[in-house]
Amino acid sequence: MAQPASFGSSHSDSNGSSSLADHDVRLKHKPTVLFLCDGQEGYSLVAGAILAHKADSHFDSYSAYTSASCDVATACQTLRQYNIACTDSHFRPIEAYHRNNVDYLIALNPASVQSGKPLPKYEKFIPWDITEGGESSDRQKAIKYINDQINYFLSVYLYR
Repeated sequence: MAQPASFGSSHSDSNGSSSLADHDVRLKHKPTVLFLCDGQEGYSLVAGAILAHKADSHFDSYSAYTSASCDVATACQTLRQYNIACTDSHFRPIEAYHRNNVDYLIALNPASVQSGKPLPKYEKFIPWDITEGGESSDRQKAIKYINDQINYFLSVYLYR
């Protein structure tokens, strides 16, 4: 995966503005986002597909889970209801990503980071709680929460 780009101040030339080369590097870098869930409902796959559907040209989206298995069929069925393509090509157990660097690691529920499994290196950790402190059995509510959070993520990190 690509090294994270610097989003803060960059090297300045003599008049205080960033150099054209620094600007080109930032424009060419496509930040990576890794969504992480516990695997019970496959919500990281859903989140990754929604982000790819909305902003694939701006972000590389990956998904991971911490349990022994994950419910891919239910996640794909949910995505088809919204006419979003379902692919698990970037959907792996968290162990598959532990040696990678990602720009954004987004944990969809507390259980996903409480597994004790090693996480990849990340520039920014973003905790979401799609369960809102309870169960994630209300699928429609969880999908709406994921969609709303992705819209917020895009407004903060893409349109600034």
